Amino acid sequence: MSEREEYDVRLGALARTWRVWASTGAALSDTQWRQPTRCGRWDVRALYAHHSGFPAALAALPQAAAPAAKPVAASYVLRAFNAPDGVAVVKADAIADHALSQAAGHPAEVLVDRFGVGGPAAVEVLRAADPAAPVPWATFAVMLNEVLRIAVMEASVHLLDFQRALGQPPEVPADALAVTVRLLAELAPAVEFIEAATGRAETTPLPVIR
Repeated sequence: MSEREEYDVRLGALARTWRVWASTGAALSDTQWRQPTRCGRWDVRALYAHHSGFPAALAALPQAAAPAAKPVAASYVLRAFNAPDGVAVVKADAIADHALSQAAGHPAEVLVDRFGVGGPAAVEVLRAADPAAPVPWATFAVMLNEVLRIAVMEASVHLLDFQRALGQPPEVPADALAVTVRLLAELAPAVEFIEAATGRAETTPLPVIR
């Protein structure tokens, strides 16, 4: 599969996953928006608000200047984020607070439109972009094709959080699940992951991200 074909697969998976976010969010009652989730202090609304920033953030990437450094892979970024001194750990409280602020500061309809309207618009921008273009992601330079892997993983993991909080069965597009599984498997130490996955070890290298 060429890089362009790989990119289109990932972009299609992301588009389909965002459509599930939009359709599910549009059907929620006030009570459902207030349901607790397995993500710490976040209720459904805060979880939704947190992930709803992705379409606009991705749409801005093709025009953004990447740091003058060699691009790194999605797995490298995620390992750095989830290290003891990484963003996911050090800024966990700030990230949680920002989601709560977004949830409180915007009507539910605005949050849903970030996927229902902003999602398709972002996909069109990304479709016209160069998959190999280096773009900024946090402090790193990352090829756009690799950023899509992170975006699909985030959309899939948090969609599962969202659906579990609502008591709904998991309904994540199969291609998005495939992208997510491959990326998460890359993060685990290979030998430990293989032995745990095949029942040959009493310990597990999981979880690999927060």
